[in-house]
Amino acid sequence: MSGNFNQAWEALVAHFGAERVNGITSSRRQFGAHLLPDLQATVVAEIDPFASVLLGVHQTYDQLALTISGLLVRQGEHMIAVTPLQYRDVDVGEAEPFAALNNGLWLFHVAERPIAVLLSQYFKFPEGTFTQVEIATLSDPASLAFARGFLTAVQSAGANSTLYRGKVLSFESGSDYSGMKAAMQVHRLPIVPREAVILDAGTMARLDRHVFEFDRHRASLKRLGQSTRKGLLLYGPPGTGKTHVIRYIASNLPERTTVLITAEQVAQLDRYMLLARTLQPSIVVLEDVDLVGRSREGMNSPKTEVLLNRLLNEMDGLRDDAEVLFILTTNRPDEIEEALASRPGRVDEAIEIANPDTACRSRLVTLYGRALAFEDGAIEAIVDQSEGASAAFIKEMIRRLAQAAIDSGSDNRVTVATVEAILGEAVGSRNRIGRRIVGLGEAASGRAGKQAPPFDGCGEDL
Repeated sequence: MSGNFNQAWEALVAHFGAERVNGITSSRRQFGAHLLPDLQATVVAEIDPFASVLLGVHQTYDQLALTISGLLVRQGEHMIAVTPLQYRDVDVGEAEPFAALNNGLWLFHVAERPIAVLLSQYFKFPEGTFTQVEIATLSDPASLAFARGFLTAVQSAGANSTLYRGKVLSFESGSDYSGMKAAMQVHRLPIVPREAVILDAGTMARLDRHVFEFDRHRASLKRLGQSTRKGLLLYGPPGTGKTHVIRYIASNLPERTTVLITAEQVAQLDRYMLLARTLQPSIVVLEDVDLVGRSREGMNSPKTEVLLNRLLNEMDGLRDDAEVLFILTTNRPDEIEEALASRPGRVDEAIEIANPDTACRSRLVTLYGRALAFEDGAIEAIVDQSEGASAAFIKEMIRRLAQAAIDSGSDNRVTVATVEAILGEAVGSRNRIGRRIVGLGEAASGRAGKQAPPFDGCGEDL
């Protein structure tokens, strides 16, 4: 086919023939907008063996889905114009974004039989944006067989997305400071090695058993008729490393895609759960679940209970063979609704991520201070003065010690005297907010048997 066309119907009539164009048949499939890159790549791969013409088509209203039949309208205001091809960059977590086609019409022949494929998008309130793939052929058996095979490949691409595998999806505004609008952010996490997770042996063993061994045995569990969905609750005071543990889990389960949801986004939970089901095996992370899943007695509005019920319904609605791992986190486990926290099938295991003990604090100092040279006794002094403190406190103190070493001109050497000065200032702080900012709890305020000053106190020696 050759020629320049102003209207889509002209191109289709020229491609199928005026005598046969009214006898074509079509079939279409709808998918979530996030699958556009996978679908486009599959469409291009399926069409690539055949010489094809690709045309852009105009979409007047985002809410009206483009269809082959709509492209054949030949008069009036509903005629669809042929336009230049329009692409937009889609973040898929790689160094370069994916060039996604807004709307495209491919025209080609298979064994001299005309075929048309339309890739388009449309918006449906309140569900959001969808991607649609439609194929049109003549009604002969060979053409219909090609269409069935083509749609099977497209559906397989939607069900087995590879572009997002092993990555983290979040739904905040654009975070690259470009000012570009982005409904979904894609993050490729660096691997967090096991030695970078400083937890006691018992907690690590529980993570191994309930996360990594569970994931490794998914196929065998399914074969034995056991559920492959699971819910975990990570709890502990602020700053203990719950988010770090999630990074460790997500980065070491490369077959799973992680969907990160904040409490504020639970209102759109059905949308994100559709995404998680599409991208199975997946991980759904809901941090600060107590903001949604708090005890019903403590709820301050009917809206909060609606969000809780939505979460419970989504967790219950998954089939036993769903390969979705829920990870919920909270700083306040006692405030979580019993229907969520004490119901196997929703939360199957609760794992405490506690403040580090003496051995873990020593390992944390070594980890965060690996580029520093500690004077004999300096590490012991840090460990001694940080009793009861969080991992976040240790990390911040190491940074302050490094800054102090640089400021003193000693390069990377940390002395006991520097430790006494820096940690003494933090541990002895009377400022409640300042102590919380660095992750220093009340239990860490004592030192060498001395009683710490009261929070925000007004003692005589101020």
